[in-house]
Amino acid sequence: MEEFKKQLLSEEQDLEKQLAIYKSEDPLLAIDQTIANTFEDDVTDAEGHDRIVAVRAELKRRRAEVREALAKIDQGTYGICDSCGKKIGKDRLVAFPSAKFCFECERKRK
Repeated sequence: MEEFKKQLLSEEQDLEKQLAIYKSEDPLLAIDQTIANTFEDDVTDAEGHDRIVAVRAELKRRRAEVREALAKIDQGTYGICDSCGKKIGKDRLVAFPSAKFCFECERKRK
């Protein structure tokens, strides 16, 4: 269990770093934007902003999953399928430490 916790904590840190990088690269939040931007620059900035917002939303979703898995470790419920209540296979947890569902239930969901 400790190995999964270390892996999840490392993933959480990586996600935090990525979120910070994407926030700093958002053209609409850039501090050094000049007032003399052309319309084309504004369109490009808006498109870049939309793309960054989408990436950040995915990173936040993944961070929430990791934090949920860490909470389950603390509560003693880590590795239990949210759907059927059976143990999630170790191979699945090794591949996807924040898994909420066993392989069978995940397959049924899709």
